[in-house]
Formats: sequence, structure tokens, C-alpha cells
Amino acid sequence: MKNYFLILFSICAFSQEKTISVEKNYNNWGWSDVYVAKNKYISLAVVPEAAGRILEYNLGDVPSLWVNPKLKGKSFGASEEVKMNEWRNFGGYRLVPLPIENSSIDKNGNKSKRWPPPVVIGDSPYKVSIGENSEGKKTIEVQSGVQELPVPFFFGKEKKFLYPDKIDEKIQYGRSLYIESNSSLVYIYHTLKNVGDKTIKKGLMISSQHVSWSDSKLQDGHNFSAFIPFSEELKLPSGAQFEISATPKQRWNFINRNRFKIDKNNTEDVKKYFNKGTNWKGEVAPGIYEVEYDYNAMAGLHIISSKSWICYVNKITNTAFVKIMEPYDASKEYDHGINMAIFCSGLETGYLETEVKTPLYTLQPKESFTYKEIHGAAKIETSPVLDVNLAGIITGKLQLKKDTQTLKGSYGVFMEGQAFLYLKNKRGKIIKEIKLEKVNPLKVFILQTKISIDKSITSIDLIVRVLKSEDHVLDSLKI
Repeated sequence: MKNYFLILFSICAFSQEKTISVEKNYNNWGWSDVYVAKNKYISLAVVPEAAGRILEYNLGDVPSLWVNPKLKGKSFGASEEVKMNEWRNFGGYRLVPLPIENSSIDKNGNKSKRWPPPVVIGDSPYKVSIGENSEGKKTIEVQSGVQELPVPFFFGKEKKFLYPDKIDEKIQYGRSLYIESNSSLVYIYHTLKNVGDKTIKKGLMISSQHVSWSDSKLQDGHNFSAFIPFSEELKLPSGAQFEISATPKQRWNFINRNRFKIDKNNTEDVKKYFNKGTNWKGEVAPGIYEVEYDYNAMAGLHIISSKSWICYVNKITNTAFVKIMEPYDASKEYDHGINMAIFCSGLETGYLETEVKTPLYTLQPKESFTYKEIHGAAKIETSPVLDVNLAGIITGKLQLKKDTQTLKGSYGVFMEGQAFLYLKNKRGKIIKEIKLEKVNPLKVFILQTKISIDKSITSIDLIVRVLKSEDHVLDSLKI
């Protein structure tokens, strides 16, 4: 898996063009300077005043990210004096330092969590600039202020803020990202630095808040899902395969308080709402778990992703947005033992959140860690999503019907290129190369072709070739 991820970040071949600009009042959001990365397939927007969040990642005209309509054009200072109901959640792609449990203090002065999360790293304006990486690619660079921890906590009974006796941690976050001209891929490098004078143990939760309704009045959250791969061998610290972060009683109480009145003596109400939610779809394909969005299920799915991806799908437009991250490493420590979560939020207009959790790193003063992600987007024929790699998304794996000599498969691709079949012998030598169609992220790739195979052929590779020289394996079949 480690070699697999290194391959993901060894791409270096697309021709460069001006992909990054600074736009005034982009999308009529109301912010003065928005940093926009754009090519003919995707658009991505970073907003300095909105804590450096990515508030747009679109494939064509299909958005993946939810933007809070109440906070467009707004910005906030760095004061940590915020109460429970004062979370400045702009939406989009955001982060929270981990573990959240030691970010604040309780009434006795002990370490505790606080919601809203720490403000400097989560809500206040970031420094943003256009840079250039070692490969000569233009980048969008963001940097937070220095976040001091623990932060104050508002004690409701006495109606006052409680302050820590001392500052134990000082951290600073940075992000560098770039896109290329002929793909939907976004390459992201996160850095968290210990800028204090004490040794600390920290990680990051990096999450995307996704569009989850076509119209809030329709409540059609079943059309918006997240897919995550899992393995029976990877269990949570509790020994469970996964956990839902709300009980039936909590769900009942949430709906009754925040949505509409329900009656515990009404058998239909009890059947419908006294449960953890019917949106936790379970195993919809071998090793693939699905979560549908439900506005009335304010809870999360905690699970270990067995492969290096998580995928959000808009089923109305058949558009998929994927995160490819560093592989789960059982030798490392993770917050609550998980590297991934999916959360259904009932806040504001509602959103489905895909959360990636880095390991927890021990950092000496001035030390930092860097965590890498790749995001990709593609049109697909259908769901569930069965697998993901750098070339694209698999929704129908390669199948060979020998009686009709027909080869089939269904895919979304991240790159503009030419599809080929490589027919190989048992030594891996290419015996025959078959040219197929041209592919790109805005075009569903459905493979169905007649193929003649003799006894010397033992495997088939489906390839996407970029710029006539760079081959990426989209799918493979052993015969």
C-alpha cells in the first residue's frame, strides 16, 4: 500500500497553463478576494476570509460542497470567546485539530472538548497566496494563525467564560494544493507544525461538507450517498465493525425537539423514528458500506477504511467525488482508533460530511507532519462505487463472458486520455494491445466489446493513456 500511495504522488506530466486566478466577489459570495483554480473539467475556490476553506469543488456545473448561505461574505476575528451556538461554519472543506477532547477545559480546569472547535485554525481569516512547487506547478498556499490550546469554555450556569491557567500547545496549519490542465484531480498537502516550546501529540480531521439535497423542500437525501470500503479484519477499539454515534433515544429526542412533534404512543411514529436511522445502508456490495443522507439522523458512522479512499455520489447527476488518502497504518495511533467517518448533519440546511482523520503524531518543538490527499471527480453510470484508483472509479468490474466473447465494465475516469486493453501472458508480457475510445472526467466510460482470446492470454489490463506516454491501470482481470 505504501508503494501504491507513492505512485499516486509521482505524476508529473500534464502541460502547464494558467489554472489559478484571484477573483473579486466570486459566485456573488460577497468576499473580496477568492483564489480560483480552474480547468475545462473542474473549478475549485479557496476563500481567505472563510478560514482558508475550499468552498467550491465542481465537476462541470455539479457542485460537491455545501456552502452555508447565512455566512456568505462574512468574516470573523480570532477571539476564542465563542459559545455553543456561535459556530462559524462556512461549509465546504474544513479541518479540526485532534484530539478534540483536549482542546479546552471544563469547570474544574481539566482538559476537555469544546464545540465550536478552536477558532484561529477553524474560523478566522487565513493568509492565502499563489505559489509554485518544486515541479514548477502553480499552487494555492494557505496558512492559519497560531492556534493556542486549550481555549476558553463558556460555563452556562455562571454565564461566563472559563480560561485555562496556561497555554500548553501552539500549532499552525498550512495547505498547498494544485490542479493540472487535463484532469479532475486535486493534489493537496496538509502540514501541521508545533510552534510552541513543548512536545505535543496532534493530528487533523479534514472533512468535506457535501451538498445533500436537490431542494431542501424535497428532502431527497436518499439521492446523495457516501461509500466507504471496509474489511472484516479491521475492527474498532470496541471490537465492533462500525459504530453509529447516536442511539434510538437520541434520534427520537432530536426529531421531537428540532423537527416536529412525534408521539411515543403512536406505533407508526415509534416504528419510523425510534431507531438509529434507516440511512445506514450497510454492505451494499462486497466490502462496501453506504450511507445515505438523512436530515433527521444527526449522527455519524465511525469505521476504518480498508482502502485508501472514500467517495461521495450525487445520484441525480451520477457524479462522484473521491478522496484518495494515505493508507490506514495499524502500527500508528488514530483518534478513537478510526481513520474515517461519515456524518449526517441536521444543522442549517443540512449536509453529508466525509471525514478523513490523520494519525496522531508526536511533535517536538518546531517539528511538523505533512499529510497527503488527492481528490478526483468523474461521471459514473451507476452506484455503488466498487473501487477507486488514480485512473478513476469502478462501478462495474471487468467481466469476460467466454461464451459470447464479450468483455464488459463500467467506469468514471479522472484523466483525459485514450483507453486501451492490454492482453498479457503469464509472464506479464503484453501479447496484444487493443485501442478503445477516448475518455475524460465528464464522460461515463462503459466498456462492452467483443474480444478474441487464445490460451496464451492469462490477464487483461484496462489502461488510460495520458499524453501518449503515461499509462494508468483502471482495472484488471485474471483469466
